[in-house]
Amino acid sequence: MPRTTVVRAICLVLLGACTPLGLWIYEDPIVSVSRVTLELRKPQSSLGSPVVVALAVHNRNDYPLSTSRVEVSLRLDGVPIGRLKQDSTVSVATDAISTVALPLRVEKQVTASRLQTLYGGSHKFVVSGRATFETPVGTRKVRFAEEGEMIFGQRSID
Repeated sequence: MPRTTVVRAICLVLLGACTPLGLWIYEDPIVSVSRVTLELRKPQSSLGSPVVVALAVHNRNDYPLSTSRVEVSLRLDGVPIGRLKQDSTVSVATDAISTVALPLRVEKQVTASRLQTLYGGSHKFVVSGRATFETPVGTRKVRFAEEGEMIFGQRSID
């Protein structure tokens, strides 16, 4: 067998075994919007934020990851609705899609009546943000953005 063929075969075997040899192959997670939830409550409700963005985080690696910081903002019909900027540790399972629900801080200009008008029908959403992941190869900042149409149903107020 020619020497170049043997060298190529050895290289392919070594590349296939990178993780066991102590070399990490890393892929940034894919972050997408799973759902956006608006809840209408009476003002005296002690529950969390009425605006929640759930993200689907697809970890394509063969080892778990975790976040150290998450930043998310939501616009509905071009109006800033809420945002979140916080240091937080969220574990993301190995080779899986994890759903993370994030309650957003509602923007000051968004009133209860404005949320009421957004609650029914179809509305254009824009979610953007950044997640900072701790990985075996160091800290990685992964940006994400998604937009589309979302239909919100009518529910009764608590």
